[in-house]
Amino acid sequence: MPIIYSISDIHGCYEPMIDALRLVDLDSNKNNKLILLGDYVDGGTESCKVLYYVKELEEKYPKQVIILLGNHDKMFIDWYTSITDELQWLSHDVNLLTIKSFFTSEQFEIIEDQPELRKGNYSEISKYLIQEIRSHHSELLNWLSEKSKFSPFYETENQIYVHAGICEEDEVFWKHATRPDEFFWKYPAETGTFFKDIIAGHISSVEVAEDKSYHGRVFWDGQSHYFIDGDTVKSKVVPLLKYNSSTGKYSSYMKKSDGGWKEYQIIKGK
Repeated sequence: MPIIYSISDIHGCYEPMIDALRLVDLDSNKNNKLILLGDYVDGGTESCKVLYYVKELEEKYPKQVIILLGNHDKMFIDWYTSITDELQWLSHDVNLLTIKSFFTSEQFEIIEDQPELRKGNYSEISKYLIQEIRSHHSELLNWLSEKSKFSPFYETENQIYVHAGICEEDEVFWKHATRPDEFFWKYPAETGTFFKDIIAGHISSVEVAEDKSYHGRVFWDGQSHYFIDGDTVKSKVVPLLKYNSSTGKYSSYMKKSDGGWKEYQIIKGK
């Protein structure tokens, strides 16, 4: 029986992502799946590198890797496609960490000296930076923006995988009741029982659990919700949730002092 792995909220943290993905086995069983719940960019210093790796992973395992988008990815796409930039994504890119990840240090030094960047307004600066990023990474940007055309969730017989959440009030009619923005932006997190398990990122497990011991870990509410945003920029850990479809049980991994991982079953009080 297949295994379903899921991770979320990588936020430009390449090495923690690679560290977690070493635990994923997509080769021994071609029905195993890896679901990525979005927020590949913003926060860390290697957003571009993260996107390239995720793209290559999908190309290598096209029937096993499912790519969902998060709110940060949506804002980034809205910015560089110029369809809408109501939230002015660039102004939220702290120290331009995401922008800088698309260039070498030498390339960005040249860009910094351009008059468009030094004296322009928000619109002019955005236009110039988009042009420069596209000149180096047009295929990557096209690949990412295409993801906006696909479903914002992935559903199995027993689970709903989504970046932020869904409207749970109408139970089986949740697909119709959930607003389009809710899949990416739902806040605060909802806990309790639902007729399917809901696996989401977006809000850190520490915040949902109100327990700092969940920093860099998966939090299960004891009912139907699994929260897998490990606040990776601070924790340096991308939590991995593993579902064994033959047993119906979930497990995750904890970092050991020697840098390795220890798998543990997710049960009440753990």
